[in-house]
Amino acid sequence: MRIVVQKFGGTSVHTRELRQKAATKVKEAYEEGFAPVVVVSAMGRKGAPYATDTLIALAQEEFPEIDARNLDLLLSCGEIISSVIMVQALRRVGLRAVALTGGQAGIITNKSFGDATVLRVEPDRITKYLKDGYVAVVAGFQGVTEDGEITTLGRGGSDTTAVVLGVALQADYVDIFTDVEGVMTADPRIVPEAQILKGLTYTEAAEIVQQGAKVIHHKAMDVAREYRVPIRVRSLNDEGKGTLICDIQTLVREGLRVLSHERPVYSIAYRRGLAQFRASFGGQPELKLRLFQALAEHGVSIDLINLFPESTAFVVDEKVKEKVQTILSREGFLFEMTSPCAKVSLVGSGMADRPGVMSQVVEALRDAGIEILQTSDSHVTISCLVAEKDMEQAIRALHRKFQLDELC
Repeated sequence: MRIVVQKFGGTSVHTRELRQKAATKVKEAYEEGFAPVVVVSAMGRKGAPYATDTLIALAQEEFPEIDARNLDLLLSCGEIISSVIMVQALRRVGLRAVALTGGQAGIITNKSFGDATVLRVEPDRITKYLKDGYVAVVAGFQGVTEDGEITTLGRGGSDTTAVVLGVALQADYVDIFTDVEGVMTADPRIVPEAQILKGLTYTEAAEIVQQGAKVIHHKAMDVAREYRVPIRVRSLNDEGKGTLICDIQTLVREGLRVLSHERPVYSIAYRRGLAQFRASFGGQPELKLRLFQALAEHGVSIDLINLFPESTAFVVDEKVKEKVQTILSREGFLFEMTSPCAKVSLVGSGMADRPGVMSQVVEALRDAGIEILQTSDSHVTISCLVAEKDMEQAIRALHRKFQLDELC
């Protein structure tokens, strides 16, 4: 039995027209000989009577605080509603389908309400339905503990549901349907001429996601990379197969990659809403450790870390900049803050072995009149911190410089 897991996010199921398109994609897979397993996100939005925000507001009318266990019970409702409605849409196109909660689908988690970790998947119930000719429609974002408590999987939980089911069912593919045609050379809303990347390795895709692309959640991407389950990032509005994420051997076999990959850059990702800090150690090198200890003790995650003998520079999410200011002031550090900033990252192949890539980056941004506030690099990435107001211009300049509109 050939199995495909198809995940439809909230933007793909929130109207009847979109649900019909989703149902058509499921039927196409069924007619191609696949046994489809569908994962859905919540379709409710603020203001709708069944929306999560509406239900939370209703509960808070009675008492403002909701304990974590009951909140997860409430949060799970949106996906359960979506699964039943999607079953009805599938029946409308002639398919037999059954709705399952995460727990009924065999997703067993720990007891970390709000951000539970999947411990294992027991797929026997799904497999039985598939053998009987049903499409299994699973409520994403949720699971159940060993003792029957409903949990939610945190941000990107429906992507995680799809991938762990793909692993457990040994699916041929996990299809992630989004509002773009696939993984692109850049965000098409910023660079209209951005191209679809038809094939990526797990490592390449994981790096693009880690640097800010929102096509699939990084937790789900990490699971896919570890267990080597092929992913296709696709669009409801496109007949193509989108982007295939798998191992290099499969990409070569499918004609989506040649082994002599000549280009050092194939995609540009970004993260906005950042704040840069530059802190001085005032001639006391022992303060280096204390600075990072203080940030860790207060649960502050830092990025783009540059460490020098007398100072350091790092980046945090803008949401915690006041917290960081308080910590540094209390610890007696002299510091400067620049905000708002954005990180623009070039993702490629073997950058460390290719002289001249950084000079091209600097040249492109200089010619665009954009100041580089900070940089970092690895074997496959070069990241530049710029003022947030310059972010889109920087992305377009770099896309042109590396001729990514000609990549595909």
